[in-house]
Amino acid sequence: MIEPTTLRVTLRAVDLADEREVATLIAFVNANYRSPFPIDAELVRDRLHRFFWAHDDAGARVGSAAYVRKTAFLAESIKTVVDPAHRQRGVGAAISRAIEAEIRRAGFTKAMSTIYIDNIPMIVIKLRQGYIIEGLHRDHEQPGLHEYSLGKLLTQ
Repeated sequence: MIEPTTLRVTLRAVDLADEREVATLIAFVNANYRSPFPIDAELVRDRLHRFFWAHDDAGARVGSAAYVRKTAFLAESIKTVVDPAHRQRGVGAAISRAIEAEIRRAGFTKAMSTIYIDNIPMIVIKLRQGYIIEGLHRDHEQPGLHEYSLGKLLTQ
């Protein structure tokens, strides 16, 4: 496994004018992200959401990520997806760092993320990156599907 602090990814905003790229993103996220609510073109193009492709230093597409504006100060990172062919290499941590940097660059002062309680790898990634568990949402998206809410102030 590559040490999580050494792997870097670059985020590239999804071209919303490119129907094929939007369709590819939707298919990728829906195939690789467990949620009872699939994403669609309307969500991807919503003015509150920003979707990105993640590429490694070699230019390979290794995943995707997004954030949604919650308030003028708060953005939630959502739909962080690591391509199954690139798992166990530190890609999830690299994408998490990159989307946090995008949130910070956009002027938000707090980032949050809700993560299914059984997604231990992403919970560990966020905790190592300075997020704290701020709450538990029982039956958040459907009965039996619980999530932690994690947050981090970006003012440091």
